[in-house]
Amino acid sequence: MSNNVLFFRLYLSIILIFLSIFSFFLSRYLLRLVSNNLQFLCLFNKLTKEINLNEDNYITLFSFYILRENLFLSVALSELMLEIDNHLIEKDLVHDSLAYSYYNNSFYAISEYYCLKILSASPYNDKVILNLANMYSGLGYKAKANNMFIRASKLKSGDLLSK
Repeated sequence: MSNNVLFFRLYLSIILIFLSIFSFFLSRYLLRLVSNNLQFLCLFNKLTKEINLNEDNYITLFSFYILRENLFLSVALSELMLEIDNHLIEKDLVHDSLAYSYYNNSFYAISEYYCLKILSASPYNDKVILNLANMYSGLGYKAKANNMFIRASKLKSGDLLSK
């Protein structure tokens, strides 16, 4: 009889340990969910009061949508910013955000388009050149990747800037 009680207590303690670990992770997830929703509500209230889409608000909203893995809303926000033609936000930032969104969702051709659009406006942007080189390398385009890596190394050494 004492063996049965011992096994029952062992069973209960294992269940309690498992449930406490499970509740810890569930609580962490719920806290993050509530925190993100509160940030979104505060930003939404701020936007409705000011009706002002500046760079900080755009980055916050874009980060919120990316965190929630919502491609449609992140792209829609970025396209809206391009259509507004707001001079408070740099177009390169919006194009970079679009390239990032499309790349993370495996739309590589569209991501390449936005990277090349950034490079047409500012051809010495080493960050975009390295991103393109890494993307080409990951896709198996070795010649394009090597060209981009060479271009980036020339930028780092200052050869392209002196021409």
